[in-house]
Amino acid sequence: MSLPFYIHAMGWALPGNVFDDEFLHREVGLEKGPDWNRSRLGIHKRRSVLSRDYVRDTKNADPSKAVAHARALGETPVSLAVRAAQQALETARVSPAQIGLVVANGDTPFDFLPTLANSVARILGVGDGPHVDLNSACSSFARHMKFVADLAEEARPEFILTIQSSAYTTRTDYSPKSIDGYIWGDGAAAQVCSKHPAGLRVEPMVFGTSPKDADTIVVDSCGHFRQDGAAVREFSIRKTVEMFEAVAGAKGLYAEDVYTVSHQANAVMQDSILGHLRLPPARHLRNVAEQGNIAAAGAPSVLAQNWNRFRKGDQIVYAVLGAGLAWGGGYMEKV
Repeated sequence: MSLPFYIHAMGWALPGNVFDDEFLHREVGLEKGPDWNRSRLGIHKRRSVLSRDYVRDTKNADPSKAVAHARALGETPVSLAVRAAQQALETARVSPAQIGLVVANGDTPFDFLPTLANSVARILGVGDGPHVDLNSACSSFARHMKFVADLAEEARPEFILTIQSSAYTTRTDYSPKSIDGYIWGDGAAAQVCSKHPAGLRVEPMVFGTSPKDADTIVVDSCGHFRQDGAAVREFSIRKTVEMFEAVAGAKGLYAEDVYTVSHQANAVMQDSILGHLRLPPARHLRNVAEQGNIAAAGAPSVLAQNWNRFRKGDQIVYAVLGAGLAWGGGYMEKV
């Protein structure tokens, strides 16, 4: 049986390079243009581990070279994860030595070994533990929350560090007809979890996958990201609506009383979800328009950026989706 737990603090990190619409249209040469972007995505800035010069000059034709370029700049999924984790630990006033378990994703690895979890643990100075990568692409935050909740009470360390970090721009095609160039950004998020009451009480309630739809989103080891955009969009909206309704029904919630956060795929898709559920826009938290789709770190980075706005008793429903296809959601409450 899943056991609720607490997030004592959250952190987030973004790389320094900004790809705004003007850069993508005029310098990189993406052809869809601002009107298409406004009506289909509503994303206007993205952060990348790649330099503007590199993307402008190469269009990222060879993702393996992009990884080498980002590594030379010192911007990697590991470096982003470390920065997000340091912020979360500092806010929680927890030292790395107190962390007994690190759980991370790793869907755009620069190194297949060591794992992201062990790499971050080494840099932070976390001691031995059953540190593990647990990857469910853009739904990894929900998977990590469910994993922590499913741990037997005697198996839970006092503090657990969960991390989501991705660098999808290294796998993005920036040739003129690209759609994905408008979508992706890079970033990381981290959470300090504990069995001790503080921060947000977390109750994961949903997680599932649909293997028959696995090929609708693909990132191979050295190629570009590719997806069946129409199928993924339809699935994402439908599943998000279902998860919000399931959590709200189980907890007896009303839309006007709760904060909601969903996968930060794009702003137009989120508007559709708000319309389906008649959710108050002011209480739907998001950041995708200003930092792009940063995959698994999207939804938790929204929560981290809004951490100080939550007051005792505030309720949050979260729902995220990713490749697999996978989906997960649950309930949080400020204690």
